[in-house]
Amino acid sequence: MKLKSLVAGIAALVIAAACSATPEPSSSLLYVATRSWSNGIEERVEVFSDGKTVMTHGDYDERVTLPGDQMSELAAAAALPIDAGSNSDDPILGVTIGSGAEVRPAALTPGSIAELLNKLLDSHTLHE
Repeated sequence: MKLKSLVAGIAALVIAAACSATPEPSSSLLYVATRSWSNGIEERVEVFSDGKTVMTHGDYDERVTLPGDQMSELAAAAALPIDAGSNSDDPILGVTIGSGAEVRPAALTPGSIAELLNKLLDSHTLHE
């Protein structure tokens, strides 16, 4: 009887660990955005080609997986030029596509990669 209880306990721990596991990126980094607020808070989002996304809000990390339609939306926006923002913006947004140079400050032009990544940091999705 004790062996059954031990096995059941171990199985419960394994299932709990599997259910609480967060998605880990397993592919190349496509997009990065950083937000720097005037109060010193820094935020960052990294989107990988497999849809895995890591968002850092200060000391807090969140991980989500974006569906294919949102990945396609990001790809279409990334094909467009990134407009320059202003150093007086709050927050100041920096955007990097692939291994390219960071555009900082980036403007939140509607439909742009900067605007979409900013929305992702706010809502954890592109579609509210």
